[in-house]
Amino acid sequence: MKACRILILSVFSVFLYNHTSLAINVPQLNQESKNKVGILLLGFGEPGKYDEYSVEAWRNFLHNYMKSGMTMLEMPFMYPMVKDVMIPMMDTGTLLVDPDNPLETSPNGNTRLMDAWTGMHPKEGTYISIPQGDFPMLGPLFPYYVVPGGPGKGVPDFWEYVGLEMYGLYKIMGGYNPGGEREERIFDEVETRLKGKYGDRVVIKKGYGAARPGFPPGLEAAEEMLKLNPSGMVLAMNYVCFSEFENPAAEIQEELGENVRFPVVVSGQVGGTASFNQGIAKKVQEELERIPADAPVVVLLSHHGMFDQDMVLYDWAKEPYHEHAKVAFEGAKEAVLGLDAVKGRKAKVDVWQVYAEFAEGSILRIDTAADRAKKEGFSHIINIPYEVGNSGFETLIGLRGAWGREPGNWQEYYEDGLKKYREEFLYNGMNVVIADGWIDGHAQGYLEQITHAVDSVIF
Repeated sequence: MKACRILILSVFSVFLYNHTSLAINVPQLNQESKNKVGILLLGFGEPGKYDEYSVEAWRNFLHNYMKSGMTMLEMPFMYPMVKDVMIPMMDTGTLLVDPDNPLETSPNGNTRLMDAWTGMHPKEGTYISIPQGDFPMLGPLFPYYVVPGGPGKGVPDFWEYVGLEMYGLYKIMGGYNPGGEREERIFDEVETRLKGKYGDRVVIKKGYGAARPGFPPGLEAAEEMLKLNPSGMVLAMNYVCFSEFENPAAEIQEELGENVRFPVVVSGQVGGTASFNQGIAKKVQEELERIPADAPVVVLLSHHGMFDQDMVLYDWAKEPYHEHAKVAFEGAKEAVLGLDAVKGRKAKVDVWQVYAEFAEGSILRIDTAADRAKKEGFSHIINIPYEVGNSGFETLIGLRGAWGREPGNWQEYYEDGLKKYREEFLYNGMNVVIADGWIDGHAQGYLEQITHAVDSVIF
């Protein structure tokens, strides 16, 4: 079991929100074709709230990363072994936690406990204490109670534990994860505008990583689209930066295999599009208006991040993510520095790229960037989480952790029908603001990339 734990933790240590482009050499359609083009919108599908389907959602979400990670490490044979053999080995019954304090490290007086499906139980069972530490990419390890039988019997303890961990993170976020709502808003806008542009020449479906009832997995959605006998298909990943690590478009193409007899095109990443760049610049301008004109400001555009070391089985320094992230950053930086609000300031303004996690070598970490800003005389820092800004716990918890901040200290406000988050604090004598990660140009940039791909199939 120790070997199993090491393997599983190794897999989750590369648990990232990053993706890659896919080049498929296929013949173009005859211009006389009148058939429909299928458009598959691919997203994360993070549940907006924790409910009875969340265990299934996050299990499917993490399965994707396990499979991708092992494939990249040239060990695809290990995925079914871990998923179907190692993880299911541990099934002691039903795991229970205090619903009010799910991540507490010691028991308290609550007489009711909750299972991973939000079902309530009397306080009973065996108390399992876990040494202090952190679960990679998720958070602190926590103790729990376990009872024999119940809804958890037949479900590996590992997935129950992950579900309860996510429940704890949702509690920290006030019971609400903004990622799901924001993604659906982008999908809905893009779908409406695509239908307005192409009419009945296109059929649109959605696929998700955190699949659950009402949110089908990407491959299932693609297979349903095949039944419509389209004359071409566009796989549209709604991601700011692509990478090789987790690539639903490539995986769908591989799984469909010889069933695909028509052109398949993958639309480009959102990062680097003109609309997205201008949206980032707009957000920076809004923050600059709050800062005195004679105050030197550095803008930190934060990515999730990616390893860049050669780990023998895979050289992460060659991961395409780094180049895709550079494209996104350079476009955004140019737009920010081109602002009249920047050119007209009395004090200097600079723009730096930072990785919130896995920053090594020439890539700045949050703390390293902050230390450099202090040495270079900046008095204000504007942090724009533009890559994973719509992912709840990545920004509200993960990014805050990189700053050494406890989550929950942000100010909530509503704008354009969305709940948003902004936080101001002092860091080593500098004024820091973490802006909300919603970028106004995201949907437009996504639409433009999809339109370009559709046109390459139709015409």
